[in-house]
Formats: sequence, structure tokens, C-alpha cells
Amino acid sequence: MTFKSILSSVLCTAVIAVSCCNEQKTPKAKHVIFIGLDALSAVGIQRAETPNFNRMIENGAISLHTRVARETSSSQNWMCMVSGAPIEMTGVTDNSWEYETRMIEPAVHNAKGMFPTIFDIVKEQRPEARVYGFYEWAGQCRMYDMDSFDYSENCKNGEETLRKAFAKYLEDQPELLFVSVDHTDHAGHSFGHEDQGYFDAITLCDGIIGEFVDELEKRGMMKDIVIMVTGDHGGVRYGHGGDNMCELEVPVLMYGKGVTKGKVMKHANMIYDNAATIAGLLGVKLPPECRGKFIMQAFEPSDGEKYVPIPLVHPFRGVAEQVSITVDDKDATVYYTTDGSTPTVNSPKYEGPFKITDNTVVKAVTCKDNQYSEVVTNLLYAKAPEGYAPIGYKLYRNYFSEQLPDFTKFGRADAVGYVSNFTLDGIPVKPEEDDFAVIFTSNLKIAKSGKYRFLLGSDDGSRLIIDGKTVIDNDGSHTYGEKFGVIELEEGLHKIKVEYFEDCDGQSLNLSFGLDGQGLFPMNLKDLEK
Repeated sequence: MTFKSILSSVLCTAVIAVSCCNEQKTPKAKHVIFIGLDALSAVGIQRAETPNFNRMIENGAISLHTRVARETSSSQNWMCMVSGAPIEMTGVTDNSWEYETRMIEPAVHNAKGMFPTIFDIVKEQRPEARVYGFYEWAGQCRMYDMDSFDYSENCKNGEETLRKAFAKYLEDQPELLFVSVDHTDHAGHSFGHEDQGYFDAITLCDGIIGEFVDELEKRGMMKDIVIMVTGDHGGVRYGHGGDNMCELEVPVLMYGKGVTKGKVMKHANMIYDNAATIAGLLGVKLPPECRGKFIMQAFEPSDGEKYVPIPLVHPFRGVAEQVSITVDDKDATVYYTTDGSTPTVNSPKYEGPFKITDNTVVKAVTCKDNQYSEVVTNLLYAKAPEGYAPIGYKLYRNYFSEQLPDFTKFGRADAVGYVSNFTLDGIPVKPEEDDFAVIFTSNLKIAKSGKYRFLLGSDDGSRLIIDGKTVIDNDGSHTYGEKFGVIELEEGLHKIKVEYFEDCDGQSLNLSFGLDGQGLFPMNLKDLEK
């Protein structure tokens, strides 16, 4: 044997040894229970009352920075989640996707010609393993090979989906149980993703899942199980689909065999890492076309960082005379500020509701065991004094478009008047009303010359114009989204105009500003005049 042959043999043996070693290091479980709550955002799981999730986090692992695929809608993200591949590989690009009219061919095909899912992979590589699926949203069926399931059922609501899935699991104990709940998404669209109705939907799921986990532990079954709880995307206001971080980040909660107790995962995961983790736990391999990685962080030693949920400021937005703050941890302390600064333990400690007399930004942080949550920021408007309404508006109904109009071409407005803030508060439109446009005008008083930074947030389109110059263009039919703009302004009065239109599915508008680099605040009494 030549030296080159010997070297090649040694290297080959080393590669095989390393590969086997890595294979052995990947944790295994006999059973995986994968629960997806549609529209469960990373901030949503922290804001809602979730005693059972909190207990699972305390004794398991949590990621609050798992990112979903863009756009942040359901079809492509459920497919990424269960396939382990990005949309460029699966070909499922949006909620209008259908196999017959697909534009992107799947990079690899299953028996039905679609991109394979973890359900296909488990059945192909472990034919003896049983795969069960329970789902509320029937639209998922068009993306999966449903023949891969040994048992599947489409349920009428979220509670039925969870209870039937868990009862069937306790009866048959399949190797892989997939549970998909749409109830949380319905609540987000109906109430808003910052409303108590949405939080109540999460709390409902938390209670049912908690009962199931208690029963598994009572029967001594958790020693062979890993439970994963996650979402397909988040949400903001009444919708999703944009690039707001509340839409882009979802939690991944892991609990069970081998999962590190109290592990907070710092590194950002991707939504397709879920399928790769299920594959690793069950000892199967995804196709090379997949991009998902096993979430090893959940099994690595803890660095001592603990889970501290973010506080929830009430009201979340709009006009407020009194502000209250809650947090889903009775042993935690909340600190807050109203001057734009970042709260610390030296800031006011929240001890009860407080009043605001001026438009302000409330920032709050949770502290427990010398560890902090992320800081939350709420833009709130004080009740305006009687007769204070420096912003003129003109409202035009029955405007059917997906772009801002040319207001100069409109005739007589359907309603005119004055309001106190650049919001929809005070405008004579119903919360569910669609297809209208509004133009706001006022004079902005600048006390100090300098470079000013503006933030304009809206659902749907909006535009900020100062002295005839467009500072921010946030046009288009879209879910709530924010854009920034910077402009040099001299001391004195400046004509300010905000254009807005509402297409469908939610309505909101807000504007804040400040000297560049010094924080952003809503405009107050001193800032505007007719």
C-alpha cells in the first residue's frame, strides 16, 4: 500500500469516526410532540398569562429569537417549519400557493410531487414509527402528503384540536404527534395582537397543554418524550405579513428528555430548524436540500441566564388617562420611565397605576434575580384639554385603492374637523371600517434648530410631508409598519401634513419625533398650532 493510500485510509477512518461521534452526540427521544400555535409571537408568550409554559420554561429551554420566513404569513412558514427547508427550496411562497399553479418547482419531491415534510421522512426511514396529525386549519393539507399520517383529523376549533390530539396520544403513544392550532391567529385578527382577547387565546392553550403535561408526568411518560411548542409567525395590530419584529420572531419552547433545565437560548434560530431537530431526535435524516439545523442549544449546559418575561403596559396604545403595568411573574419587579430614558433599578419602581398629563413614551423593564427582560416601549396620548385641537383633517369615504390618493383631485370631503393628535382617534370612522382616506394638516413649532428624526407607523399606507417635502413614504396596502425619516428644521413654524388611507383588515396611524439621537415622542401642546 502506498503512502497516499495509507493517508487516504486514515483520513477516511477519521471522518467516519467523527461522523459517528457527532451522530452519537445528537440527543434522541422515543417520542416527539410538536405543537404549533398559529401567530404565537415571542412577545405574545411573554405578555400572556401562561403558568404552565412558565413551568415548562423553568424546567426546559426557551428561544425567544427564532425567526420565520418572509413574508410572515402562514403557508410558507408552516411548510418551512415541518420541512426543514426555506421557501426557495419548498416552492411554497405565500398563502395563495397551490400545487397546480406553483411557480417554483420543489427542489426535491415526495410521492405526491411536493417537497417532503418531516412526516414523509419519518415514514420512509422508520416505517414502524407512527405519525399522527391534528390540525384546525385545513389549508395545510394542500402542502403535505396526508398519506404520511397513520392517523389525522381536522378539528373544528383550537380547544377540540388540542384535547383530541392529547387524548389520542395517551391512547396510542405515536412516535410523532403533530398538533396545529389556528385559534390564536383568529384571536389576533379579531382583537389585535396586543389585546387581552389574543392573550386569553394563548392562556387557553397554555391551560390545556399544561393539563396534558401533568398527565404525562403522572404516568411517568416524560422520560421518553420531547415536547416542542412554537408558532408559525407573530403579529402586530390586527395582522401579519410585514417585517415588524413582533411578526418575525416566535418562541421555541422545548421540554422533556435531555433538555437542559432553565436554558435560555441566546443564538437566533430559524423556523426550519424545528424539523431538523425533530429529525435528529427521532434518528432520521432530512434531504440535503434542507437547511435546518438541530437546535443543540437546548441541550447544552446553562450559562446561568434566566427567563424574565417582558412587562405589559396598559393601555397598549392610544389615549390614556391612567397607566398600569403587569408582568407574568409574581416574583418579578417592574421599573419604568416616562422621559424616554432606558429604565433600570434606579428608575421608578412600578407600585400601582399612574396618570399621564402629557403625550409620552412609557418604557418598562422586568427585573428578577438581577436579570432583566428586554425593554418595552409604548407611545401613549394624554386626554387633550377642552378646546385643544390643532390638527385639521379631511375624511374621504369609499376610496378603493391600494395606494395613497392625490388629495388635490378630491372634491368635497365627507367629514372635516380638528383633532388633537396625528392618529385616527376623533376621526368619525368605525374601528372595522375600510376604504377611506384622510389628510391631516397643522403647523409644527420647532423650538431649537437641528436635525429631527420622525417615525410614522400605519396600517395601511401613510406619508409625512413637511414644508412640501416628503420626509417619510410609508405608502401601500400593508399590515402595520413603521418607517423613519430625518430632516433639518430651523427654529419656528413649519407646515406639516400627514396623508393616510385604509384599505382593509385593521387601521392605525401614529407619528412621533425628536432631535436626532435623543429619542422619539408624540407631539404635545407646545409642538403644534393651527
